[in-house]
Amino acid sequence: MSLLSTQILGLNRQFARLGVVAESSALTNQIRHASKKAGGSTKNNRDSAGRRLGAKKVGGQPVIPGNIIYRQRGTHFYPGENVKMGKDHTLYAVESGWVQYYQDPAKDKKFWKRTYVGVALQKDHVLPTPAHEPRRRAFSLVDTAAYKQQLDQSRKEALEDLATLEKVVLA
Repeated sequence: MSLLSTQILGLNRQFARLGVVAESSALTNQIRHASKKAGGSTKNNRDSAGRRLGAKKVGGQPVIPGNIIYRQRGTHFYPGENVKMGKDHTLYAVESGWVQYYQDPAKDKKFWKRTYVGVALQKDHVLPTPAHEPRRRAFSLVDTAAYKQQLDQSRKEALEDLATLEKVVLA
């Protein structure tokens, strides 16, 4: 660098310290400042919503067929009486009744810690049903005596209507 250019640079620096703006020359450097801070990327900002697992019906609550009792991943609870398991291990009621959680003492020693979820048909019925007793089942049967009485009544009404029509036609 020549002596002249060093003197000019020295003068420009002195003027800058004093606050005097010197005319731009080819030797002055322009400084460009960033207008925004540089943003880095993050790798851990993603999260999914909770799956809403757990008990939907607790012991003693009434259920109807199809009600979900427990949502789970894996089998924390096993299906007992009147309860079935879906393909995602969801337990649901098959019959109307009241939910009960229990451990079956009659099961094999290998499974003695399993907790079962069952639906009792009567509120005072205790699960599990003992091994020597038959299982209680809800039969959705038709009352045949009432059905026959209703059928006879409708036949009588139909015969009376037919008789009145015959009288009207013949008259």
